[in-house]
Amino acid sequence: REISPQARVTIYLLVTGSVFLLLSIMFGAPYYYYKYGRSDTKASISKNPNYELYTPDQWEIDKDSVTLNKLIGQGHFGQVYQGVIKLSDGTLKQCAVKIRTTHPTDLLQEASIMKQFQCYHVIQLYGICSRIRPPYVVMELMDNGDLKNYLYRHRQSELNPNGPTLTESGMIQLALDVADGMYYLSDQKFVHRDLAARNCLVNGNHTCKVG
Repeated sequence: REISPQARVTIYLLVTGSVFLLLSIMFGAPYYYYKYGRSDTKASISKNPNYELYTPDQWEIDKDSVTLNKLIGQGHFGQVYQGVIKLSDGTLKQCAVKIRTTHPTDLLQEASIMKQFQCYHVIQLYGICSRIRPPYVVMELMDNGDLKNYLYRHRQSELNPNGPTLTESGMIQLALDVADGMYYLSDQKFVHRDLAARNCLVNGNHTCKVG
């Protein structure tokens, strides 16, 4: 049976429309994803709770309550200043203030971890100034610096024949201090990952604490 001209036109329009629709889907879908899908992905990432910004809490302190005195340490971790903090009861206390201008969120995350630790042989956190840039992390001051340099200073040598030296019992006590701090962290299910003499600090009473 011969197809009428009208039917030919109808078939032609249907085929042409189908081809046009197929091509539109093939080329339009990637463009739509590139323009809108990527922004949706970025939005979902930015809303991911694992990437939320630091939220101030009861550890937040006013910047005006902290005074920086002198720089006592500097490295890839940032800068550490010897300072004074005014406590809530009005008394003044010596402290160390850690500042990091690059990647400050890393410093705030480190401080957040310190909040949960309450052990004499683990560095104590005093407070955080998170509303300023760069933020401050305020902790107890360890007058004798890191354990590595402390041991060097107390090692008798030709360059330091009359300098202070550590007794055997003193060295054992330092080791016990570190062991107690690490035992506490282990009991808290926390893995330090970078225990070294440079990351242990000694206070004015020659007590060593894990930092």
